[in-house]
Amino acid sequence: MKKNIVFVGFMGSGKTTIGRRVAGKLGMDFYDTDEYISRMEHMKVSEIMTKKGMKYFEGAQRFAVTNICENENVLIATGGSTVSDEKNRTLLKQNGIFVWLRAKPETVYENTKNSHNKRVEIAGKSVEEIAEIQSAMEKDYADSEIVIDVDKSRDIDAVVDIVTEKIKAYIHH
Repeated sequence: MKKNIVFVGFMGSGKTTIGRRVAGKLGMDFYDTDEYISRMEHMKVSEIMTKKGMKYFEGAQRFAVTNICENENVLIATGGSTVSDEKNRTLLKQNGIFVWLRAKPETVYENTKNSHNKRVEIAGKSVEEIAEIQSAMEKDYADSEIVIDVDKSRDIDAVVDIVTEKIKAYIHH
């Protein structure tokens, strides 16, 4: 298979955690756009946003996506807003199968409440506020080929297995 698997979804939905493990099971290299940007910039994504601004970060995202998309047969975990950018979306779609890890606002809140310094966009936000931000972004994920609900009630290993099976089934259909 030459296609890339692209994990999309709201921050805190588990794209990096689940992605790393699914990539291992599928024998694919794993890339995370935020980690890539952090390595290039020698600072955390939250610091880049705070110190250099959103416009700068968006440029860094495009650079990361452009470079990562040069690979084939890799699993890419995107930052929550990566596919909101039309250029990123087009590049990722060209050779990618989108997998939307869809999380309830409560799950996002639980997954992110102890990482405020990492998640500046939703730091201190209530479940209701997270739900509003999420619903505004859902259009960016709506055309995903595979949609998987990830919620706290599910064991991470079970989610990894479900995601892996759905990807295999999609590829071989």
